[in-house]
Amino acid sequence: MLAVILSGMAAASIYSLCRYGKYGMHADDQDRREEDQTDTETQTEAADQADSSETKSSQETTGNTELLIHADTDRTIRVRILGNDSQAQTHQKVTAVSAGGMTVCRGRERTQVAPGEVWEIFAEELSLQNGTECMILEPAVGGTVTLPELTRSQKEPSYAGKMFLYPEDGGIALINEVALEEYLCSVVSSEMPSDYPREALCAQAVCARTYALLCMEEGEEENTISDLDDSVSWQVYNNYRKNEASVEAVERTCGVILNCSEVLYYSTSCQTELRTDLGDDASFRRFLQEEPEDDAEYGSPWVRWSVSLSEQEILNHLNREYECDWERLDKMKVQRRTGDGQVQEMLFSDGKEEVLAEGEYRIRKLLSPENVSLILRDGEAVTGLQLLPSAYFCLDDRQEDSWHIMGGGYGHGRGMSQYGAAAMASEGADYREILEYYYGDE
Repeated sequence: MLAVILSGMAAASIYSLCRYGKYGMHADDQDRREEDQTDTETQTEAADQADSSETKSSQETTGNTELLIHADTDRTIRVRILGNDSQAQTHQKVTAVSAGGMTVCRGRERTQVAPGEVWEIFAEELSLQNGTECMILEPAVGGTVTLPELTRSQKEPSYAGKMFLYPEDGGIALINEVALEEYLCSVVSSEMPSDYPREALCAQAVCARTYALLCMEEGEEENTISDLDDSVSWQVYNNYRKNEASVEAVERTCGVILNCSEVLYYSTSCQTELRTDLGDDASFRRFLQEEPEDDAEYGSPWVRWSVSLSEQEILNHLNREYECDWERLDKMKVQRRTGDGQVQEMLFSDGKEEVLAEGEYRIRKLLSPENVSLILRDGEAVTGLQLLPSAYFCLDDRQEDSWHIMGGGYGHGRGMSQYGAAAMASEGADYREILEYYYGDE
């Protein structure tokens, strides 16, 4: 399997806002799964996954290509746990507690921490001593380590496996070494709402497993202390605790991965999949003006949106990104699109100089609606976005000192649409069919 081509296209706003739609956002107080939501059929299908690898392989590789294959996932993954709000790479202080007690290991020294006892260490205390390079927090068998001062959507996140603490750049690099399949349970719950259809969750589990394994391969090649981190720059881990739905999705697809060299996924499609005739402004504008079905993308309001950006707003982004000192914006024009309509190049000019912005991520950053309201298809106003929702958009003519932008979708638009997967599952598609649709030509 080829090494993964890692993408920097994600941003924090993508994750925090991709939850909006037909089923709303995760609720912190909901625990996000009714106890009676698993029926006899689900339990039977989950049990079927206990068959031999040979049997499962023959089931997953139906058709002319082996898109779905089986991998050995009886291994651990190392995840860097970022600081509060998933920003800082290191921590100045780590506070930990374990309900079942834990062992603190430093070289040959082992210290027992009683159940429920709070343990902490500051960065300046963690230095190279006695030839040791790190400290390890190991909970009792079957236990977890809770980090009560870490900010995540769930309160006081807990982690299975071991915690490795390394001194790094004046801080503490916190690495969670955990069984891969256990890790995936907390990825699926964090990347997709648990009330999505079961088959969509299963498709998400396969994508997450494949992505993780590719990252692990690259981490081994580069000999790094971690394979990936827990933020949207890779894939979100343990922002929400694992639940019955995420565990079921991981168990039903145990070991199943995509036979692809790159696996990406995103929130909401603009509905341009498989289109190759939208590469010019006129064609894409006509497409955007065609109203999507009410249930398009599982009813996601992000399937269409609009926003007006002031000249000064855009200038602020340009001057910061390109270190220029423009006082006016004379021209803003789409220079190039992909065949499905995604903007790849934009030209900006102050009348004297020109800047050619390349790449959908940079363009979305330059047109960030952070300080203005973006209007979704259902009329809801959203503020504080760090990026334009997608690069599937058209510019209207300039009106006084602002530009109006019409667009659709949320995310980079490559790989599997999570809302689209939910829509397919709600119409009866199983996870194999969903993955075939999104990755079958790769």
